This record gives sequence, C-alpha cells and structure tokens, in this order.
Amino acid sequence: MSWENERRAFAESVGTAAERALGGRTPAWRPGAPCDDREPALDQALGRLGWATLAEDPDLLRFAGPASVELGRRLAPFGAIDGLLGGPLLAGELVRYGGAGRAVTLADGEIAGLRLRDELPLAYGDSIGVHRVQSATETGRVRGEDARRRIAAWIAASVGYAAGIGDYALTLTTGYAQQRRAFGTSLSGLAPVQQLLADAATSVRGLTLLAGEQPGPEALAFAGPALFALTAACQQVTGAIGFTLEYPLQAAYRRSRALMVWHEAALDALAGASA
Repeated sequence: MSWENERRAFAESVGTAAERALGGRTPAWRPGAPCDDREPALDQALGRLGWATLAEDPDLLRFAGPASVELGRRLAPFGAIDGLLGGPLLAGELVRYGGAGRAVTLADGEIAGLRLRDELPLAYGDSIGVHRVQSATETGRVRGEDARRRIAAWIAASVGYAAGIGDYALTLTTGYAQQRRAFGTSLSGLAPVQQLLADAATSVRGLTLLAGEQPGPEALAFAGPALFALTAACQQVTGAIGFTLEYPLQAAYRRSRALMVWHEAALDALAGASA
C-alpha cells in the first residue's frame, strides 16, 4: 500500500472512530455556563489507532492534517489535537480542556510543561472546557527536534481540523440552500447565494490542501480568519436560523471564533521565539 493510500486509510479510521464515539452529536453549549465537550471514548479510540505517534515519528507527520479533517467534519472535541503537544494548551491565564492540573505552553520554540493550581471553570463562547488558572509551575521542557516535531504535528492537525469544520458548515449550508425556496426558486439558484457558496467551497478546498502539505505557522495564521469568514458566509446564506442554538451551524461558527483566538495566541508565542 502506498503512503497516500495509508494516509487515506488512517484518516478514514479516525473518522469512523469519531462517528462511533460521538454518534453524530454536536457539542452542547449554554450561554453563561461552563461547557466541556470532551469524550473519553474518542480519546481511547484514537489512542488505539496510534494517534500520539503522529507527533513522535517524522514519517507520520503527513498523516496529522488529513486525519484531523475528519475530526473537524464531526465537530469532535479539540483536546486530542492539543494532545500532540503533550497536554491542554495554556494561553495567558486561560487553558482549554482544563481541570486536570496540567497544561503546556509554547515558549522560546520549546514546549513547557506546567503544573496548574486553582483552576476555575469559566463560561466561554464554546464548549472547550476553558478554565482560568491562578498559578502555574513549570515542570520541564521539550526541546530541539522533539519540540519541533510536536509543534509541526499540532499545526498540521489544527489546519486540518479547521478544514473539516469548514466542510461541515458548507455541507450543512448547501443542503439548506437547496431545500429553501425564495423568489420562485431554491436559495441555491440565486446568484448571490451561489457566489457565497462558491467562495466557501474554495476556502474549504484551500484549507484541505494546506492540511495535506505539512503546513507551517503561516498556514495556521491563514486558517483561523479563513474559517471564520467561511462560517460567517454560511450564516449569511441560512439567515436567522443559522444563529439559533437549535441549528448546528452555530456550533461551527462558535468553534471557528474560538480557534481563531487561540491560534493567534499560539502564533504570538511562536513569533516571539523566532524573534
């Protein structure tokens, strides 16, 4: 089997694992309440597939992006992707998927492991288990090639996840536009809607291609705003229903906003290391 076929097979296995563990559920979220969409069954399934080795073996780096596309397509928890760095990601005083008393942060081109104290769960704009951290103590660092490998896998997976969310939002919106009638035709038959969907499809295609090409920080910087614009365009097509909690498009939009913010924090740390 060629590496391309192996890569496709691994991505399909990840998609199947996410499908079984999540059962098609979208992340639950309530305004003003701490929310956490972690799914232990998915973490266990990914562990059996060898997910952690994506950050350990340089020959497997090319598998991270396409596999994460499948996670994004199912709005799967993001914790597995942060796991490629070695733990939940801390940005400033906030950690996503917190509560375990540990985290990692990017510093000087290295990955610093942290022991956290006094974590307080917070209401946040997405169900990614955000906690505020009162204090943290560094426990050690991953340096050199090992750190570069882990960061590269995390970036590829983050870009792939963004591509998957974009594909989810586009598929949902296209189906809605084909069924909804307006001005004597379907929404999808209107030229402005066709243009919005075409632009969204172009963005999804671009993100998917980036995810398969071992992307760097520049690709991550592009992915956040591109996904946010894509999901916003999808909401423009669906109208008011796209903003309601009963319709799953809002979950993709909220996640796109959260990812963009956290990507920017990580990129600032990486840029500081380069400087």
